[in-house]
This record gives sequence, C-alpha cells and structure tokens, in this order.
Amino acid sequence: MRIFDYIDTIEKPTIDNIRVIYKAINVKYDELIDMAVEPNSKNYNKWMQTLGCLKASEDLIIDCITNNKITDMEWLQLKCNIYKFQVKYGGLKYLNVEA
Repeated sequence: MRIFDYIDTIEKPTIDNIRVIYKAINVKYDELIDMAVEPNSKNYNKWMQTLGCLKASEDLIIDCITNNKITDMEWLQLKCNIYKFQVKYGGLKYLNVEA
C-alpha cells in the first residue's frame, strides 16, 4: 500500500501505525543522506534542506515512539509535515508501507 493511502485510512493512530510510517520514511531519509554525502555533490545545499524538512517528521515520530503515545495534535502535525515534504520536494507518494 502507498504511504498516503495508508495515512488516509488512519483515524486514530496507534504506535504501530507510527512505526509503519517511520519505516517507510526512514528508507527515503537514508536515500537522501546517501545523495547529500556524495563526494563533491553540486546539490549539497539542496539535499540538506530536503533532509531538514523530512527530519522534522522523523523527530516527531521518534518522540511519539519514545513516549509510547501520539496525541491528536501530534498526528495532525505529523501528517502536515509529511504532506508538506511531498509538496516541496516530492518522492514520498510512491513509497510503500508494510502494514
């Protein structure tokens, strides 16, 4: 299932839902790190901005997993961060999640 289809099916997220989203986002984050650290990367600044935008979602997910709960406000913020990343940089809509 695609990540945005998965997110749209969630009304009240559980920590398990958050872990599934984290797995998918983490794959993208790792790919971006690999691109950013390429020797003599011409696009270094662009990749670092992209990483920063995705890191906001990743940090929120880690906080929720650490606290073993996610509030409604955190869920809205997480969805907003993920959609914002897609609008600004793209590349998430084709990510698959393993639910």
